[in-house]
Amino acid sequence: MNRLLRICRIAVSLTAFAILGAGLTCSALMLPVIGPWLEHVQLLPAIAGMTLFVFVCWLMVTLVFGRIYCSTICPMGTLQDVAARAMRIGHRAREKRQYHYTPPNNTLRYGSLTLMAVCLIGGLTMITSVLDPYSAFSRICTGFFNPIYNLVTSALHGAGAYTPGAATMITASVAASIVATFLFTITIVIAANSGRTLCNTVCPAGTTLGLVSRYSIFQIDIDTDKCIQCRKCEHVCKSSCIDLTDHVVDNSRCVDCFDCINVCPNDAIHYTASRKRLSQPMMQRIDNTPARSPEASLGQTDTITGPHTAPTSDNPQTTDRQ
Repeated sequence: MNRLLRICRIAVSLTAFAILGAGLTCSALMLPVIGPWLEHVQLLPAIAGMTLFVFVCWLMVTLVFGRIYCSTICPMGTLQDVAARAMRIGHRAREKRQYHYTPPNNTLRYGSLTLMAVCLIGGLTMITSVLDPYSAFSRICTGFFNPIYNLVTSALHGAGAYTPGAATMITASVAASIVATFLFTITIVIAANSGRTLCNTVCPAGTTLGLVSRYSIFQIDIDTDKCIQCRKCEHVCKSSCIDLTDHVVDNSRCVDCFDCINVCPNDAIHYTASRKRLSQPMMQRIDNTPARSPEASLGQTDTITGPHTAPTSDNPQTTDRQ
């Protein structure tokens, strides 16, 4: 079941990414019906267009299943996954670029969300088009991939000749190409090194859904009775949200990629609606007395005293006289 969840998630995300990427790069390649529908259900464009129905639907879906929008429908999220995966092909690369838990940067998260709200109210479209993941992906396709596509097709049609028309198409909007190249480069570099950091620190869509997903019905949950602290789940978590010190998952940042539930060797982590409770309470020290080393404890026994017991001694000189 875990493997099926991950395969379905990857299949949906790559399909949506390919359809939107091709259609935004060249309008002639946009798949009828499905392509426009995928554009229509993007979160922040729906909010900007006052499409309340789409926004409410995604909130309800997130409340039940978590942030599956970020792991399936959002093309910018898939672009980050592709970049992160490309840098971790091979056993040595995966070992070298393991993920680790990092605390949430709430100042940046909520600051970005507040800035996005102010820009939407004030009509500052330039800033919103950069912060909105779908708008940023659209800029990358039109300003970065579209010139490359035009150059390649022109070269193929001209049997490899470089035509003035191709040069005109490439340099038609230098500013747009510079912005698109910057967005593409920064996205690839950050994703290749730290996974979904942009989704969980800068993206206002991710922060908005994160406010809801922390209370979602289905969540990633760790069975502490089975966990053997191998940390494999933490090392594949591209959201860096699995804290094995407390055995909790920050579901406000989890994008439900299902990578973690497939690597656990002891079946200790699940995508489930139930919450696992410890079969036995974990023992914790309640004072500041330093713990004794195992060597110092060998051969020593603690004397238990109480209101009806008295200390005993093997020394006959210390016994009470009658």
